[in-house]
Amino acid sequence: MFYQQYIPHPALRHFVYRIIVNAVQLNRDCPRPVNPFPPQPEHCLYFYPFDTVVRYDSDHQAVELPRSIIVGPKLRRVDVIMGYNTLVVIVCFHPGGLHRLLRIPMYELLNQSVDSRLLLGNNAVGIVEQLSQCRDADQMVRITEQYLLTKAKNLKNILPVDLVLTRMMRCNNAVNIDQLAKEACVSIRQLERQFKERTGLPPKLYSRLVRFSKAWQMRESDFRTSWLSIAHTCGYTDQTHMIREFREFAGDTPGNLQADLGKSPLRLQRYQE
Repeated sequence: MFYQQYIPHPALRHFVYRIIVNAVQLNRDCPRPVNPFPPQPEHCLYFYPFDTVVRYDSDHQAVELPRSIIVGPKLRRVDVIMGYNTLVVIVCFHPGGLHRLLRIPMYELLNQSVDSRLLLGNNAVGIVEQLSQCRDADQMVRITEQYLLTKAKNLKNILPVDLVLTRMMRCNNAVNIDQLAKEACVSIRQLERQFKERTGLPPKLYSRLVRFSKAWQMRESDFRTSWLSIAHTCGYTDQTHMIREFREFAGDTPGNLQADLGKSPLRLQRYQE
């Protein structure tokens, strides 16, 4: 398995957080493992140049994903099965970045994986074809960046609330709505509206999702870290509090989710300091 994160081109950094290249080679003599994928606050654009991925939703329906998808806000766990030869290039947007690119409210994409052609046009498939011909990951990133640079010309202007959202991604503390509204230079009602447009979620729910996602990524990155330590690091009052959040966002306890993860050699979400 190859996994590498890249800092994007300087002209993209105000709306793109990182670009990831992940290559997976599985033994064709063995069944493909099922990988739990709990919800995360990042909104992403995915390209699959080779084998496609199968997704299982909470209703256990299998869906073969298109070769390029846009994933907005998620509040439900999905399970994914990677192909035997899967390469994925992932564009991870800053909070609000995908909204600025697409110019649509993110709540319209809640719990959906949308074919990129429907929102970005048919040239998204052309990018997939170019990526399939690349010699190395660096070339893939350059092609992806050039594509994004052409799209960046039509971005919505950045607002103070977008900067507030970016800071929230680094914060473990409970949010103060009055303080957030003050930092965003808007009323509380305007703040709620702008949050839903950009993240698909109200401020407090988004903040809880950020904390949950950090807890899960810490566990996925290192099984040796205790759940108690994770709960403390992520700002939960105690383990019981964290378990409630896991049940809400992932539909299961931390221990059961870890057991599901242990059945697969793949790690699809990585913790970032």
